[in-house]
Amino acid sequence: MSLLMFSALLLTSCAAEVAPRAEPGDPRVMPVGAVAALDGSFSEGDGLSYAWSVEPEGATLLDAESPFATLIAEVPGLYTLSLEVCDEAGRCDVAETWARVDAPGDANKVSDWGLGEFASAESGAGAPLGVTESKKCADCKAAAAGDEDDWTAFCSKVAPGGTSDDIKERAQCRANNGQSATHKRNWCLGKYCQ
Repeated sequence: MSLLMFSALLLTSCAAEVAPRAEPGDPRVMPVGAVAALDGSFSEGDGLSYAWSVEPEGATLLDAESPFATLIAEVPGLYTLSLEVCDEAGRCDVAETWARVDAPGDANKVSDWGLGEFASAESGAGAPLGVTESKKCADCKAAAAGDEDDWTAFCSKVAPGGTSDDIKERAQCRANNGQSATHKRNWCLGKYCQ
């Protein structure tokens, strides 16, 4: 066997060992009734199959087995969008992003940022992240990316007073102990990053 043929076989066998990686795209903020195009085409792997899902109920996905699914926002709320990709060998990967759907009368509604910052009001392209990010939002996301001690410290710091509102806020925060970093980040986005 020639060295060239051996090198080609080695490269081919190594390439086949690369596991798939799901890439569901960026988070978005959109109004009720908007239709948003989801793009999972930047996922990596050979011969991928796609499976989109959304939680909780209140939004609809069309073409959920395509890299280009469509999200229709029917009810206000914070939705977790999951994309699972599987390759021909049966190996799979799942990744999440989120969509915040605002009611027409919501104080944080999409139009508060101005339509110039969107692809269009109807497309639900999403507000640029960081437009309204507060220190509390940034601290929460940093704690979500850290370990359980970081999360516990954040929960104690976020509402340090003894009022019933502070106690309730700390309890809501601590209820996320033991959850994944993605779950905590999504909680941060819904609670402090609006």
